[in-house]
Amino acid sequence: MQRERYEKGGIGRWYWDFRDRAVMEFLPEGKILDVGCGEGITTEKIGAIGLDLNRGTVKGSAYDIPFPDETFGAVTLLEVIEHLEEPEKAMVEIKRVLKPGGKIIMLFPNGWIFKIAWAVCGMWGEIFRDRGHLRQWTPRKAKKLLSGFKVMKGRSIPFKFWPLSLHHIIVGEKC
Repeated sequence: MQRERYEKGGIGRWYWDFRDRAVMEFLPEGKILDVGCGEGITTEKIGAIGLDLNRGTVKGSAYDIPFPDETFGAVTLLEVIEHLEEPEKAMVEIKRVLKPGGKIIMLFPNGWIFKIAWAVCGMWGEIFRDRGHLRQWTPRKAKKLLSGFKVMKGRSIPFKFWPLSLHHIIVGEKC
């Protein structure tokens, strides 16, 4: 379904590409793991290994990543954290597979602004569709979740002001 929507083009594809370029600004050189990669659109763009419950290069969970300690220079968690029942447990596992100085790049949506955007675009079905989000994240909550990392940067997109933005990117470094 993701790939089908992406292939349609239009503003949805434009924004997905914009979002991916914003994430890529934070990626270091080296081996990357994309946790919760879905159909792998972004995974392919960033040259990562995709980990997902149902598809991806490797089948697996954010709670039990099937790689040895200190394997990756970066781990991405793009539009995944809002789906996790135990995000703290996932952070422990991500930290385990990151090399010292490795980066976690996490991106999450601002659900309320998406609903407004869909309403403005007349996409009524999107407003009420269940996306499986278990909680709404904010930059402050995400920073607290990354307390086991050195938080390097945060950026809301497409605007710098979180309450009006569609997504927030936060980058942490393994100490």
